[in-house]
Amino acid sequence: MAENQQPDKTWAMLFLRLFSVKVVIIIFILFILISLIGVLIAGTTQQESSGVGGGCSATGELNKDVFNQTLEQAGVFKGKGDTFIAIAKKQNIDPALFAAIAMSETGWGKSDAVVSKNNPGGLMDPSTGMSTVQVFATLDEGLEAMGVTLHNRIIVDGLNTIEKLGNIYAPLGADNDPNGLNQNWIPTVTAIAEKFGGLTMNCSNSGSSGGTGQYIIPVKNPLVSSGFSDRINPVTGVHESHKGLDFAQPAGSEILAADDGVVVFSGMGVSGSGYGGYGNVVHLEHGKTKEWTLYGHMLRTNVTVGQVVKKGDVIGFVGSTGQSTGNHLHFEIRKEKMGGQIDPAAVLGLVAAN
Repeated sequence: MAENQQPDKTWAMLFLRLFSVKVVIIIFILFILISLIGVLIAGTTQQESSGVGGGCSATGELNKDVFNQTLEQAGVFKGKGDTFIAIAKKQNIDPALFAAIAMSETGWGKSDAVVSKNNPGGLMDPSTGMSTVQVFATLDEGLEAMGVTLHNRIIVDGLNTIEKLGNIYAPLGADNDPNGLNQNWIPTVTAIAEKFGGLTMNCSNSGSSGGTGQYIIPVKNPLVSSGFSDRINPVTGVHESHKGLDFAQPAGSEILAADDGVVVFSGMGVSGSGYGGYGNVVHLEHGKTKEWTLYGHMLRTNVTVGQVVKKGDVIGFVGSTGQSTGNHLHFEIRKEKMGGQIDPAAVLGLVAAN
């Protein structure tokens, strides 16, 4: 009986050894596969995150695959990649900018103007005294007309950046924009251009708008007239939390950017816009610190939405617009775009008045 069991044990041991080897090999193969997948994902993520900087193409050239893929979700513009590119080349304009403006003007190819009138750029009809939207026989004809218009603005008039074009396409304070929505045109077109692979003309990734992380006092010869504290509002007489510093200054004094940043708002803060009461106001985003600074009650602003500014640049001039009783700069540092104010005195090393 014992003699018959010995071969069985031998076979069992051999089976266990072979099974163990197979398990080790399988685990090793799985480890290699997981590692390769991780490398591929990391590479793809890095490629996606580094593909565009500041709205510019990473290579300076149009990525046709990205461009055409983006148009797949663009309503009537689906499959029109070659048309956009050909017209852009003919008019010597940036195809990514061309497409981005068309998307912005038509709600990604779904507006009534482009669907029923083949008008991709909000072009007005000269035969009606510019009182109605122009109608084109085909979408290609409408795109050709838009290309000519952009050529005239960009090449002839020299409006060769999104910021400069924004002042024409969506001027701040326009009579037909009572809610201040035109302030969104520049950042919206910039973001859409990035989706198309980034700008390939009149664009540079070399400039930094992220900030240095160190703020300067935004006025010369600073005199803090009101601190970050609870107080009685001098205009309304109502108790409030004063969420910034007030610097008393002569009218017209220069207001300086406290750090490198990008202008996210510049103009009159109307009620309901999030800037009501601030008068003429500039709002900067600082990417490095993930903070925002706000400069209120200006006599006038000196920058436009989307503009990149450097620390110390003159962004406006002291005034008394909005809810104000005298010439001063109201300055805020925010942890959130529309809130989260912190005491600037502590950041700037100042002793604030109450």
